[in-house]
Amino acid sequence: MAKRNQYRTHYGEGRPASANVRLLEAALTLKQRFFSKVALRRGLRRLRRWGLILLIIIPIIAGLIWGGMTAVEKAYSLSIDKVTFDARQKLISKEQALQILGIEGSINMATLNTGALKARLEATPCIESADIRAELPDTLHIEINERIPVVYVEQASGAETGNRVRFFMDPNGHLFPVMPEYHRNFMGVPVWYLQPGDVAEFTAGTVVSADKRRPIVELVAAANMYSLVEIPAIREIFRPKDWKIIATLEGGAEVLMQVYDIKGQMERLSMILEHCRATQRRPRSINVIPRINPTVIYAGEPGS
Repeated sequence: MAKRNQYRTHYGEGRPASANVRLLEAALTLKQRFFSKVALRRGLRRLRRWGLILLIIIPIIAGLIWGGMTAVEKAYSLSIDKVTFDARQKLISKEQALQILGIEGSINMATLNTGALKARLEATPCIESADIRAELPDTLHIEINERIPVVYVEQASGAETGNRVRFFMDPNGHLFPVMPEYHRNFMGVPVWYLQPGDVAEFTAGTVVSADKRRPIVELVAAANMYSLVEIPAIREIFRPKDWKIIATLEGGAEVLMQVYDIKGQMERLSMILEHCRATQRRPRSINVIPRINPTVIYAGEPGS
């Protein structure tokens, strides 16, 4: 059988067969090339190749566009369904915290400003610090650390001036408003009457200096180590001099103390009150400063 197109592969020495074919096709007219089986097949192969490429690329591009649009739509439709809450001192409830934040109903995760919410909580005077974190897909974490009221503070001159405003003070000396809805378990703390000059300005947000507050905080902490049977609740605290403290107990007994060795003086007070209960005598005035032979004046005695 004679070989067909046998001269195609030998047209032009040193030239590839495909180049020879293209030269031959170039010599043909447009009509001849259109109806040429070789050219038609080559065109169909190219068409199939580009069609295959498009079949691969188009779904990928469409998928990327659809995925981006879906992600954006989902981000703007994300709502917070879970809220975890932790109050370190257990003074403020989850409901109260959400009320402070003004959170009601659904919250959009994409538009949530956790920094603004944190600032809103910390602007509440009874909250020392707060932390708010959003966790995808639908959880908001709220943590707060409240201020613990140690004593009420009131100006000693209030009885004369009529200004009987009271604030709470925490162990760090911060003054903040009395808020019964958060501090119902602390409404019976002692009242410390401030002397002129104890604070530069008697207002919420003021911080009492460490040297002024230290013995008062230590006194309250030491008293809390005893039951109310051993040492009745302290109702009023005065510090008329830098070295001197006068504490008034439930029942009216006045206890004279110094600002040093608070713990040791409270131990002596506990023993004196135990002796009073055993002898069924009511103390009127107690001086626990002396380590040996502290003095007691009982009700009904001369000078009481």
